[in-house]
Amino acid sequence: MDMKGNPKITRLSDAERERKISIVSGIGVAANILLSVIKAIAGVWSGSAALISDSVNNLTDSASSLVTIIGTRMASKKADEEHPFGHKRGEYLTSLVIGIIILATGLQSLFHALEKIYYGTRPEFTMATLGVILISILVKVFLSTYTINIGRKTSSGALIASGEDARNDIYLSIGTLISALLYMMAHINVDAWMGVLISLFVVRVGVLILRDISNVLLGQRVPDSLAAGIYRKVNSAPFILGSYDLVLNNYGPGQYIGSINVELDKDTTVGEVYPLLHHPQDEIDRIYHVYIVFGFYAVHYDDERSKAVVKVLNEFKKRHSECLNFHGIDIYEKNKCVYADITLQYGCNRKQLKQEAEDLIEKTLPGYHAHITIDTEFSNSRFTRSKGRE
Repeated sequence: MDMKGNPKITRLSDAERERKISIVSGIGVAANILLSVIKAIAGVWSGSAALISDSVNNLTDSASSLVTIIGTRMASKKADEEHPFGHKRGEYLTSLVIGIIILATGLQSLFHALEKIYYGTRPEFTMATLGVILISILVKVFLSTYTINIGRKTSSGALIASGEDARNDIYLSIGTLISALLYMMAHINVDAWMGVLISLFVVRVGVLILRDISNVLLGQRVPDSLAAGIYRKVNSAPFILGSYDLVLNNYGPGQYIGSINVELDKDTTVGEVYPLLHHPQDEIDRIYHVYIVFGFYAVHYDDERSKAVVKVLNEFKKRHSECLNFHGIDIYEKNKCVYADITLQYGCNRKQLKQEAEDLIEKTLPGYHAHITIDTEFSNSRFTRSKGRE
């Protein structure tokens, strides 16, 4: 947090970010290939389905790290005429590929383990086998902690996904160790079943990664913490009477471009608008690394007719929980029209509520035509504020 209470966000240069991600991913590739080869040899030697499944899992981890390196290089390319917003969304494609790789190999390992159960294959564990599993656990503890830590520092979703997968591998290797100990000490053969559990765990990780990255690619809502911070910064400007309709588009990890609508006093001249809004625009870019464009409503809430519209819309909002807020009330005398925006929840009858609100305004101000614009809650509307009506 800085001295003013804003979250402190450290921005790495693209070159430094790429370098860190590539180094960590390179370490991941080398470590996982080595573990995969050692476990594969031990698995074939002992006939352990759990070890072979674990080996395949490590091979997917190395492939994931390699894909992360390729994706980071692609995402670091500069903006060009065909891609004016840059290439950082390429990292999301990287995460998508990682999810597919993990899911496919998990299903393959599951099939192999089920074959072991069907044919009743018995493993042959040795102390060397236990040593391989223990070394694997120690390597994965280091690798997962290191990868997740750097992933968070660089805002790399692909790197965090790889680190979380490595952390899951710790539990899988512990399961393999338990099955080996049970067989060596009590001749209880749960190896193939442990292979099934490990494979199902790997499949689950792949599904979760695909679910999370699909949400990002489909356009999930901006995090509440970011929306709250931007609204707070905008509302801190004394000349802004209200702020609404924050829309942010994600163009890659930590890269947002969007817009927000604010209420300004109707007496504010056009020549005054840009100098007034330029400072909060720069502050939002400096603190949150978000390029924001301002739209504005010209309002005059001291006017008696505006007060009457506010009163009737407040009553409308109390009757309808679907109404999240209303704003931008402007009475244009030249064409006898009342303009206002209403933000409604998803899934409600927007057409019906719009008509009801317009009828109420026209009944309140006879001779005026009401024009309601229905807004969508693109970001959490509870952070909006109507200072001009307080």
